Order: sequence, then C-alpha cells, then structure tokens
Amino acid sequence: MKNVHLIQHTHWDREWYFTENDSKALLYYFMDDLATRLENDPALGPFTLDAQTVVLDDYLEIAPENKQRITKLIQEGRILIGPWYSQTDFLVVSAESMTRNLLLGINDAKKFGPVMNIGYVPDSFGQMEQLPMLLNEFDIDRAVIWRGWSEHEVSTTEFNWQSENGSSVTAAVLPWGYGCAKWLPTEPFEALPVIIEKARKQSEFAASECIMLPNGNDQSPFEYQVPGMLDEINEGQKEFNFKNSSFDLFFDELQENSDHLPLFKGELLSPKYMRIHRGIFSTRMDIKLLNAKFEKTVSRYLEPLLTLNMVNGLPYPQNAVNNIWREAMKSHAHDSIGCCNSDRVNSMVANRLQSGIEVAEQLIELNFKKLCDGIKAVQDGTKIIIFNSIPKKRESFVEFVIYTPETSFSLSDAAGEPVSYQITAESKQDMSTIIQELSNEATTTWYRKLTIQADVKDIPAYGYKTIYLNESLPAAGNVQPVEVNEHEISNDWLQLKLNDDASITLTDKRSGITYNNVFELVDGSDEGDNYNFSPLLKDCLVSSIGQPVSCRTFKGELSSTLKLSHMLCVPKNISERRAGKCTTELLVELELTIANNKPFVNAKATVHNNVEDHRIQLLFPTQVSCASHCADQPFGIISRQNRPAAMDLWEQEKWTEAPVALYPMQSTVIMNDQKNGLAVVADGIREYQIHEEQQDSIAVTLLRSVGWLGQADLTYRPGRASGMVLPSPDSQIQGSHEFDLTLIPQNNGSDQTFWKLTEELKTEPLTYVGTDWSRFRMNKYAASYAHEVSLFKWDTELHFSTIKKAENSEEMIVRAYNPSFNTLEMGTFNSTRSVCRANLAESRQYNSDTKVLPCTPVTLKVEK
Repeated sequence: MKNVHLIQHTHWDREWYFTENDSKALLYYFMDDLATRLENDPALGPFTLDAQTVVLDDYLEIAPENKQRITKLIQEGRILIGPWYSQTDFLVVSAESMTRNLLLGINDAKKFGPVMNIGYVPDSFGQMEQLPMLLNEFDIDRAVIWRGWSEHEVSTTEFNWQSENGSSVTAAVLPWGYGCAKWLPTEPFEALPVIIEKARKQSEFAASECIMLPNGNDQSPFEYQVPGMLDEINEGQKEFNFKNSSFDLFFDELQENSDHLPLFKGELLSPKYMRIHRGIFSTRMDIKLLNAKFEKTVSRYLEPLLTLNMVNGLPYPQNAVNNIWREAMKSHAHDSIGCCNSDRVNSMVANRLQSGIEVAEQLIELNFKKLCDGIKAVQDGTKIIIFNSIPKKRESFVEFVIYTPETSFSLSDAAGEPVSYQITAESKQDMSTIIQELSNEATTTWYRKLTIQADVKDIPAYGYKTIYLNESLPAAGNVQPVEVNEHEISNDWLQLKLNDDASITLTDKRSGITYNNVFELVDGSDEGDNYNFSPLLKDCLVSSIGQPVSCRTFKGELSSTLKLSHMLCVPKNISERRAGKCTTELLVELELTIANNKPFVNAKATVHNNVEDHRIQLLFPTQVSCASHCADQPFGIISRQNRPAAMDLWEQEKWTEAPVALYPMQSTVIMNDQKNGLAVVADGIREYQIHEEQQDSIAVTLLRSVGWLGQADLTYRPGRASGMVLPSPDSQIQGSHEFDLTLIPQNNGSDQTFWKLTEELKTEPLTYVGTDWSRFRMNKYAASYAHEVSLFKWDTELHFSTIKKAENSEEMIVRAYNPSFNTLEMGTFNSTRSVCRANLAESRQYNSDTKVLPCTPVTLKVEK
C-alpha cells in the first residue's frame, strides 16, 4: 500500500493580475480564519504558509495585534514558515539577490519560531542548476519543486539532484503542480473517488511507495475539513494510506529509499508538463534593466562602500539596507519580476525597484561626502574619489560628470602627475538645479556639463584613490575626440568597420579572423503575451543590413567611437506584420567604442521604440561550428545545447510549450571552439537565443513589445492562455530604452585573461566628484582619512560578488566565486585582520581546502 502524505498549504501570490493591496485585504481574513480553525481544533495542522516570510510581514502590517497569536501557532509547529523571504525567480534575478532572500527569510522566520528546512519552490518558471548548491550553503538538503521536470531529464519525480560542484539535495517534484488536490469535496463519500484519482496521477512517476499530495492553491482558504475525512477514506479503499502530513515527514520516509534514487545533474527547463514561460526573460525590459541596476548598485557598490566606511568609524545602517533588499525581494517573486502581471502591478514592481535605487544612491552619495570631507587634499583642485570594490588592484577607464564654466582644466594624481582624460559628451547645465543657493537668483547660471573618461592607474584593491580636478590649469594633451571622415576604428588588437551595406565587420588582429555581420539588428514579430514570445509562422523579419544608416566617427587619445543611426523600415503593429507591410521608421542608435588599450568593443544601443508587437535582437555570428555554448548562471557557468534535442519531440508528445533555444543568462554568453569565438557581456540583459537556422550565432534580445498579459494558442505555446486574457498596453514599452553590452573576441578560449576582463566589466570603479553641491547639507564628520587606502587584497582568479557587514556581528563578509568549469586555487587573502571561511548563511566553516570547485562561492568573514 502506498503512503500518501497530504500537505495542506496555500500558494500566496502577493500580486499578479491583482495588486498587493488586493492580496493584503484578502490576507487579513485568510490568516484570521486559519488561526481560528487551528486554535479551535488541536487535531488540525500543520499548515505550510508557502515558505515565504513576506506573508507574515504583510499580515502583521495590517493586523499587528495578532502577532502573539500567530507566533504561538508557529512555535507549536501548527503553521510552518520559511525559509524564503519571497518566492523568488531563479532565472532572472542575481545570485546575491537569491542569497539575501534565504538569509533574510531564515533570520526573519527565526524571530517567530522553527524554520521549515525545505527548499520549497512551488512555482518558479524553471529551476537553475545551482539550486542544490544554494540550499546546501544554508544547510538545506531537501527540495520540493514543480516546473521544469520531465522524464526526459530524470525518470522519476524523486531523485538526487546535484549541482556542478557536487552539492546535492533530495528533490521531489510536484508533477501536476501545487494545486493538484485542491478544493476537495467536504463529504468522505464524495471525496473518495476524487482523492484516489489525484493520488494515482501523482504517483505515476514516483520512485517509491511514498507519495506527496499537496492540498491547496493560489490564495485558497484552509481546507480544514479534509484531515477529518482521511480515516473514512482509508477505510473505503486499500490502494493508498492517506495521512495528514508535512514535507519533512514525507522526506523522512523517502529517505529510507534515497540510496536507490536516480542522480540528476543540470538545470530543469523542460516545458513538457508545465509551462516555463521563456518569454519572461525579456518581458518589460525596462523593469529588467531597473532590477539589474538595483542589484548592482546595492551589492557591488553600496554595501562595499558602507563596509569600508564602517571600518573608518561611520555607522553601518544595516536595517536600512535590509529593508532595501526586502522591498526589492517583493519584486523578485516569480510573477513580479517575470513582469507577467497587469500593468498596474508592473508599475508597482518598478516603483519598488526605483525606490530602492534612490535610497541606495543617496546613501552612496552621503557616504562618499563623509569620506571626501575627511580626506586632506595633497594637490590643488577638487577631490575626485575613485572607489574600487573589487579586492584586486586595477587600472581602469573611469567615467564621471563634472560641471564647469572653464574651457580647459586638468586632472592629476596625488603625486601631481597628469591623469589622461577625454570628453565623451557635452551639454549645457542650468546650475540652479544643482546648487540650491542659485535657485533664488534672477539670472540663470550656465555651466558646461561634461562626461569625462579618465585613465586611472594603480587603483588600490578594495579601497579608493584620490585624483584632482584643477580648473586653473590647462589639460595635458588633446581631450576632445576628433571627428574624422572614416567608417572604421581600431587599436592594436581589433578593427571595427562599417561597410557600405550597413553591415559591420570585426577583425581580430591576433588571430586574423574577421567576424562578419556583428551587431546586426533584426526586428521581427511578437504576437505573444507577457509570458511567451510568439512569432508569426510567416514572419516579416527586417535586418539593419541593407537599411539606411548614418555614421559619425570620433577618434580620441583614450578611445574611438562609431556613432551609428540605423533607420529600419518596419511594420507598425501585428496587423501590418501579417500583411507584410512596412510603413514605420524605427530608429536604433548604436555607439560602438574601442578603447586604445583593451581587446573588446563596448556598445550602447538605444532603441526608440515607436512600434508594437515586435521583438528586436542583436546578432553576433561566431563562425564556430559546435553543438553547444556556455552562459553564466548564479555563481557559475553552464553549458547548453545550441539546438535542444527535445525540439524533435515536443509537438508529437504535445508538450505545453516549445523547448526553443531561448535561454536566460546573468550577463554573459560564450560560443567558441576552445580557441576562437565570441563572448557577449551584457549589463542587465537577461535573454539570448540560438536560432535553429543560425546555430553559429548568438542573438541577444534587446526588447520585445506585446499588448496582453495572457493569450491563447501561441506559436510556441498552444492551447489555453497563461494567466489572464487581459490587455497590457504598457508592455508595448514605447519610448527610448538604452542597453549596454560588450563584445569580446576570443583568441585563446575562456582563459584567465578572458575571465579577468569579464570581472572588470561587471564591476567598474565608482567615482565621486567632491564638490559642495550636494542636495543636503551635513555637519562634517570629525575624522581624517588618507588620500589612498586599500583595506585588503585578495589575489585570486575567483570573481568578486560582494562585500558587506555580517548580519549578526560586526565582521565583514567578503564573497567571491569560481565562474568557470575549472577548479581554481582560492588564492591569498592579504590582510592584517583575522579571517575565517563561512557559508552563504554566514555561519563559520572549518574548511582549509584551498581548491575551489567549479561554480562554487567562497565566503570569508573578516574581523572589523
């Protein structure tokens, strides 16, 4: 007889086609009903509160008087909470965001009582390969998942799942979802045939006689009548033994068979039984870019700067930082950050992220000001602080904005040596919007607003360097790039050329290889929705090659730039697409820059989106004949097939969605033959594609425009609509959108030099110009700081992730990770402070191994 563990739960979407305000109103009555029924009947429970503590935050915000009541039920094990803060998406948000989600979720849950030690992930749109590793870092070795599994990946719904570095969890799949046994009849004789049918279906792929049956659904009320029926149901049949249970009890029983469970390695993105919704990677790219900016601002700049200033004696506003994260994590839930929501909800998702950025940037500015005030100048002029959050010494082109009435000025370092720079942009600035005291003047004071690119050498490891802006001294050398009548730029490594047909070629002088048609813009149809990209079967594709383009070429002392304006003649909307009419001009501007001392091309693409129902991609033909490629994933890298084998099966087996080679990335995608090829490093772009008819090319999605939350019968997703069939006009994202990415030609595969480049591209130095023009005045902090500081140095090939204050001590947390498939040495951590190893949970680890396995984070605790 099979044992069926009935798991009572609710799946709590905070927002979707309804807002968080709607769900909070419902939550008030849901929680009151749940608590009352548990209190009135000691036989009821346990009840799983969707493994996200944000539900408690939301409830106690509107019912603080019930905190003690809910806490008692949690401490008794009647309500199960944690370990997540919110039900995050794993394929769009960053590794640090996921880490904070578990870290804050567990810490918050502990304030109420026991924490459910299960990696419960009921509705993420696909599962990353790194989930076992992430869970193990928090001492979790069991996981419950839904989307992404099929028997083509692993034969049973229970298996041992292993990450690239060998971390492993016992995983159990809900093959038919978390709502497969929802809304059961309340009378035993009516419930019997229904629950039997559900149990049979649930056990179809089971690895043992132990079955898990979830009883609950989206925002569903507690089905309190069900436990009382189980005895009668058991007496009415002999096939199953039903018992009111929990995930822990299920795994305890399953553990007896765990030695016989199959082993699986890899990510779970199969849409055979449940939709993965691959289109969410590029839905509402304005919000995706906003989220990427938030994650980078907080984890790579704000927290490291606050930590440095904490060592200097300034307070570390930990609650403020954690609240910034909590608000963002409300936007990281699978529906929220997927942007498969109503327009109203998407605006709330964006607002939380924008608010987090504003607070973070203000904290950065104020902390820079305090630091700058304490630095005694050693040269004349305005102090400019170059902050390097990476614990490695570096040199870099840094960019900053100055306002000056002068026609000439100089930059110098602390020794008085000139710092080379060039002006990359210039405009006029009304200074009354910058200097508060000028706002009452009768006349307008105009200054030059200049974007400066400076070549700064010897930037200290995790620290800062001060340079000086002197407006009374002339510049050394030519700082204005010269416009030339040419259509190519180059340096010692590369040559980039615009051809007569508007195509672009990139020649790698090291290998002699010319890559044709790089940066080709391709615009095509999208009649899909917020969940899925869906091209017309007979599409009207428009390429930038052969279309009108204007070009201006600027050559400077530090870098040279091609400024291209592509005017694509495209259909206005889906109706014109179907008819093959092209009536509208779509302007896309490309700025392609080659630094004089770097082997890559920086690109800024600005899409002035004035058309609907379309998708626009940048293509990068690699000229590499291979079956697979690589992309980065949280704390690591993954290899994927250029053409998924499942493409031959999906229609025949009637999958819920086509398994097209439309993939997520954190920032980087690589295609090479172990020696030559191309890599793209993007800032905030999360989607790329390998087209079936062009499998040697990387296609990076800039944006897609759709007008519906959900629609039925899409090209890649037949059948019912996902979500709700609601208009979503804001998802057409009209207006101008900027995208930054870097193209790196490889001449020695993904070697150490390549990885060093990508790390530097992902975390540029941050610059602060020390004028007294800040919006807010503060008393100067009574401290004195050196003009140049390195707090510590980590000589390692590992990649920087973050530096922050520890959650529960005054120590510093320093984190890096192995981005490659090779085992790396941990390297030498140079500091006068005591250092110990820790995990992502910030618990001390007694680990002396200097070898770092592939796709593995290394967390250090450093004495303050």
